[in-house]
Amino acid sequence: MIPDRHHPPTPRCQASDLAWLAQPHVRRHTVKPAEFTRARRFVERSGIVPLVRTAQQAIRKSPAGRTRTVTLDALFTAMTLASWRNNGRVTLTEAAGILAHQLTPAARAQLALPAWPDTADGFEAAYLAVRRAFHRAEAVMNPSPLPTRRLPRAEAFRLEQEADPDQLAARRHLLVEVTNRIVEASLAPARPFIEKVWDGSASVDATPIRTFSRGVSTSAPSTATDPDAAWYVREGSHRDPADSPDPTTAGTGKKTKKAKRHLYGYEATLVVTGETSITPLGGAPAPASDGDADRHLPALVLAFTVHKPGHDPAGNAVTALRDVHRRGYKAGWLAADRAYNAALPETFHAPVRDLGYRPVWDYRIDQLGIQGSHAGALLVDGTWYCPNLPQALITVTSDLLEKKIDKVTWRSRVNARAAFRLRPKAAPDHRGARRMLCPAAGTHPTVACPIKRRSLGRDARLPAIDVMPTPTGPPEVCRRESLTFARNIGIRYWQELDHGLAPWTHHYFRLRNRVEHFNGYAKDHEAIERSRTRRIRGIAAQSLLLAFQIAHANQRKLASWLATLPSDGQPARRRPSNRHKRKNPSGWTPKGYLPETTPDP
Repeated sequence: MIPDRHHPPTPRCQASDLAWLAQPHVRRHTVKPAEFTRARRFVERSGIVPLVRTAQQAIRKSPAGRTRTVTLDALFTAMTLASWRNNGRVTLTEAAGILAHQLTPAARAQLALPAWPDTADGFEAAYLAVRRAFHRAEAVMNPSPLPTRRLPRAEAFRLEQEADPDQLAARRHLLVEVTNRIVEASLAPARPFIEKVWDGSASVDATPIRTFSRGVSTSAPSTATDPDAAWYVREGSHRDPADSPDPTTAGTGKKTKKAKRHLYGYEATLVVTGETSITPLGGAPAPASDGDADRHLPALVLAFTVHKPGHDPAGNAVTALRDVHRRGYKAGWLAADRAYNAALPETFHAPVRDLGYRPVWDYRIDQLGIQGSHAGALLVDGTWYCPNLPQALITVTSDLLEKKIDKVTWRSRVNARAAFRLRPKAAPDHRGARRMLCPAAGTHPTVACPIKRRSLGRDARLPAIDVMPTPTGPPEVCRRESLTFARNIGIRYWQELDHGLAPWTHHYFRLRNRVEHFNGYAKDHEAIERSRTRRIRGIAAQSLLLAFQIAHANQRKLASWLATLPSDGQPARRRPSNRHKRKNPSGWTPKGYLPETTPDP
């Protein structure tokens, strides 16, 4: 037989080659008993196993059937260990490998696991058992009536119409509670310290996360394989996410403005801790120092929800905030972007205030100026003012944005406007009504008004009110010393801090920067935005996998923070990361900071 010169014979495996091929089995990372115990405690602390088990038993038709190979306790313990090994990312392959071949005999006995052979068939059996356990768990908390596969649009519409809304709402409630219990388990060891140094302030925002499913156009005849997701489209401002990111306008052929960013997936609304009590309400902040590290709580996620991009942002934020309230956290200041304060009052503003939060808003240019009135008082840029507020002070912010005035003029006019504001006379009552005092009333008036003669002649520096005569006489707020403002009056725009002044700037930007910081932090390390970290389709599966990623990010931030604190008389092992020079809040304008307003260290 003549050998083939072009294809040499394949060499046979030698004994040394077989030893090399056997190394992956030898080099397996066996779970240490201490690590396994810590994972079990994490799952027990979360309390998710009884919740899911109760939901499964409620829909079970009969107790017949074989015993499950992988229990809920074993499933969530393996998912916890997998998240710790892979920067929060959980894959069922990794979880199956842990349960099948990386646990000690004692750990396997605690989880009542069978002995799978160390072969391809043995791993396949373990993987199928883990996958069945996972899908049984996420099925009882899946708030979608659609299967995770392509469906004709008509079939998807029929399934949505035939679904029981009460059942879907119950599943949604269970999903939110289970996922946030996982997040709470990451915070539980540090809960006493959090309550000690945290003032209850928080920020809420939504961040996009991709799904592994490919998106299709909204005009396509069938849905995507992940029908619960939708398009996230971002231009200069948020666009309607129901539209496909097609750069042409349908039917006209005209080019529209291209989206700066678009993806197919979900949005995760996060509630992130903030702190505002370090700096006084006015003046420049104190420079950062290593000794203040114990007072600077890191940005941590308290709760989250997953939903379609741009669909009911206010309702999803309230759902997450209610879960924070359910777990007993205190409420303080709350910052949110313009997508939330533009919502209807009954969907966001009223529930947020009922939970005890004190909102801090910013406004679009079309929302600036006079936003409402009550008994003659004017609601301007979120604050109640005297009816005779000069016109130049009413339109000051919109004038700056339209380049009619410069930043220095804006700052001087905003500071001058504070004298015309109505002052709170007492704390709100049990119904949320608050008593407001006229700026010319009381023993310490801030303006000189001819209607209230006691305010005249007190101080020559007080601004003088130019009262415009009217046929009906002065408004009610001018005829009385104080006036009651019911809870729902101006609730959509009113806020306690004067828009543009140093206290508002300090609170709003410190809180908003916290949530933006966490978004970037978790996207860099836990890769929460990448679709390859969560390949299982469906909103329930995506929420469960994202919960472990957020919990891992919380644990890493807490570990870094604890390293900056001295312990047992020993100095801290690292310096605080927030060591940059802070800006003076009194120098902020909507067009940037004024020069020479940054305090010296």
